[in-house]
Amino acid sequence: MRKIILDFGAVSTPEEVQQYLAMKFDFPDYYGCNLDALYDELTSMDIDTCAGFFVPEEKHSLDTYLKTVGRVMMDAEEENPHFSVIFGDLEQNFER
Repeated sequence: MRKIILDFGAVSTPEEVQQYLAMKFDFPDYYGCNLDALYDELTSMDIDTCAGFFVPEEKHSLDTYLKTVGRVMMDAEEENPHFSVIFGDLEQNFER
């Protein structure tokens, strides 16, 4: 199983979030860098992959966007048996 740790401490814009995700997941060059493209890539994975999703408390400026990214990942997890996500905020793991 491939394990990916996502620590969003070094990003400060939605564009940087998308670039970070593309790099961490090794998405292809044609990755669209948006939420629809993220969902498409995560649901098409055929290698067992677990992503740890960690957001530092000081990332308030990205709070809404990162919650949406997390929701996309939860939706992809339901669709793709090869993908799972675990959140650093334990309560998020039970919001499904």
